[in-house]
Amino acid sequence: MKSIIKISGLLLLSIGLFTGCVNDDDYSAPQNECVDPGLTANKSVADVKLAATSTPVEYMADDIIEGYVTSNDEKGNFYKTVYLQTLSTDGSLPIGFSLPLDLTTSFGEGFYPGRKVYIKLKGLHTAIVDGILSIGGIYQPNPNEPAEIGRLNETEWKNFVFLSCDEVAESQLVTAVNFTNLFQNQYQGLLVDIQSVQFADSSLGRKFYDVDSGGGATNHLIESATLPQTGGQEFIRFSSFASFAGQMVPEGSGTIRGVLTKYQDDFQFLVRSQSDLHLDGPRVDPYPAVGGSAIVYSGSFTENFESYSAGSNTTGQYIFPKYINDAVVGSRYWRVRSNGTPVNKFIQMTSFGGTPENNRTLFIVPVDMTAANTFKFDSRASFLVTGHNSLKVYYSMDYIPGSDITDATLVNITSNFSISTGTTSTGAFTPSGTYNIPSNLTGNGYFIFEYIGSGISDPAFTTNMDLDNIVVN
Repeated sequence: MKSIIKISGLLLLSIGLFTGCVNDDDYSAPQNECVDPGLTANKSVADVKLAATSTPVEYMADDIIEGYVTSNDEKGNFYKTVYLQTLSTDGSLPIGFSLPLDLTTSFGEGFYPGRKVYIKLKGLHTAIVDGILSIGGIYQPNPNEPAEIGRLNETEWKNFVFLSCDEVAESQLVTAVNFTNLFQNQYQGLLVDIQSVQFADSSLGRKFYDVDSGGGATNHLIESATLPQTGGQEFIRFSSFASFAGQMVPEGSGTIRGVLTKYQDDFQFLVRSQSDLHLDGPRVDPYPAVGGSAIVYSGSFTENFESYSAGSNTTGQYIFPKYINDAVVGSRYWRVRSNGTPVNKFIQMTSFGGTPENNRTLFIVPVDMTAANTFKFDSRASFLVTGHNSLKVYYSMDYIPGSDITDATLVNITSNFSISTGTTSTGAFTPSGTYNIPSNLTGNGYFIFEYIGSGISDPAFTTNMDLDNIVVN
């Protein structure tokens, strides 16, 4: 049979023949008169998958399988692959599989969620592609390179794929899975509800398709919305052709419905439309304010961090009984680091390394403002990114330890200090100069150090900021 179109890299190349759609999540079936094909499945998907390997093989027997559509390209977030699954009747996990079709709109041809589909296997090719059973044509433009599963074109697919007049409700297909368990090959192609989930902080304030991220699609991150948080973060992908691409990412938590896919080693979750996002619950803070278990409001003290355990920017101590460390945006905290001869300890915050994200992290120092007269500290910016002013300093008289910082009044006093302008390597600390505490500040209050950075922005603002020798007198 003919070789059609290569599908390797499909999810990374969300470009093509989509046209603009209205932002309307109507999943009603296309109004076409249905003629049932009169077919009966005589082979199970499980048997076909069991026999398949990573090498495409032409299917020789007159076998027919059936499946139910889980994907939908009506809103532009799926591209030229139809995902299907079996219908479980005994409580076992269904089996998902993919059917690459070179169609301008598979929805327009009748492939909508819940639609039953028959596939005549003889003459098609089967293989396990990135962990999922894929059934299609053969693609081998270079005889010296391995063959791959390819798309069936618009005239060819109707010889093998037949739409039944039967359909089932999504409630009969969907599998509820928690975030921690979902990202496994066995869930690929299935219609699933991810429970207790939310977008990561790095996605907040951004659109589903972020032009700044480049390419034809944007990989956002989702995470568990349970405490303690488990499962890390995983990709959820939005095409630039999705009709809702320009909408803002929701901030709440809840359930996301969609189809799990995979490109090489990376799982990528795809929704069919914006209505698959049911995130109306309160946001869970997986990186809350920490420390503050032994707060002392003092008018005279020096903190040089020598009593704490130093490590890397992921292993250094970050919980301080006398102070509060709050990752307001992102997952990173101020941590104790060390260097120099003799070894000197300090705290550092940075957006460098790891998974790129936006960061706003606070180090909060309780003070008896009545007893205190002056405040000073040393700072050091290193591995400086030009234009990145990473440190600001505030005081607050109404902050409540551990509470949402947006509920507090912060007074910006940064201009009263000499802040390190930094070097492209590691230099000396810069004394801030002495700040005279206003006489009208009385009672318990806080000095607040704020680091703002980003591994996502262009250019990335990833300057290291170090603090040492915080002195109140």
